[in-house]
Amino acid sequence: MIAIVTDVLVRVWPFFLLVGAGLALTRLRLLDAHQARGLSIYVYWIGFPALLIHSLSRVGRPTPELAAGLAACAVAGLAVIATVVILGRTLRWTKAEQAGAAITSGVGNSAFLTLPITAAVMGAETARLVAGVVAVDFVILSAAGVGLLGWAAGRSVWRSILQAFRNPVVAAALAGAALALLDLKPPEALDRALGLAAASGSPVGLVALGAALGLREAEGEAAPHNVPIATAAVAKLALFPLLAWFAIGLTSAPPAFRAGATLLAAAPTAVSAFIQTRAYDVFARGAARIVALTTAAALLTLAIAVLLLVPTATP
Repeated sequence: MIAIVTDVLVRVWPFFLLVGAGLALTRLRLLDAHQARGLSIYVYWIGFPALLIHSLSRVGRPTPELAAGLAACAVAGLAVIATVVILGRTLRWTKAEQAGAAITSGVGNSAFLTLPITAAVMGAETARLVAGVVAVDFVILSAAGVGLLGWAAGRSVWRSILQAFRNPVVAAALAGAALALLDLKPPEALDRALGLAAASGSPVGLVALGAALGLREAEGEAAPHNVPIATAAVAKLALFPLLAWFAIGLTSAPPAFRAGATLLAAAPTAVSAFIQTRAYDVFARGAARIVALTTAAALLTLAIAVLLLVPTATP
């Protein structure tokens, strides 16, 4: 247990350092609101899209058994998002709270945090099997979340969902997944450029997250309510992996995929979810807090998930 917690801590700690760097820059008045928004714009239009195309194009075409497991994972994620929205409507949350809590409960830090942990504790082969879950996160769940953000911003739900595929992050994830399915790769020069931009996506996004936390507090903006934040955190770290485990168990996916995909479902909220809320000006401060809260809690929850899932990774 101590070794697992230490491994998770080593992998999560750099995230906090980068968030802290962004927070420190705002407190030292070296980064203002306009500059912080510029960082978010860069991540939104260049950093994350490049990373998703670069990484997803290498995933490869899934077998029918893995495709069934991926579909089950997508259904579980959509069920979590729908549950949070329904609960929010029942409790009379604002549209912004419903949409913000929904996207942060569904889109996880699968690519940057949990996939490397999966490779470390379950092996490279299991990580290869479950790499397609990243596409589920950033194509299907992100599209649903972005559609809800558009709805909260005043558009119709279905129009927002259709327009979500024009969102640069979702469109890039879709392009990367299409390249993988067609067994194609970008031209070498373009692939190198994508790789350079991809390396900056997550770090710059984390600095922008820290800056948003610091600036919002400094500006005295009303704090978001705690209930949507806590609900999204519990849904992401507990409900999603539980539903994923049961849903994938109904398919023919191998045990290693079931265990690895469930671990990815237990990932804390992705910083891209915050970037999306910032781009739409919907629940951005609440999303920033959810990312920070779930990442901190993941020090414990991921360790517990590893202890429960590793013994099930073999038949």
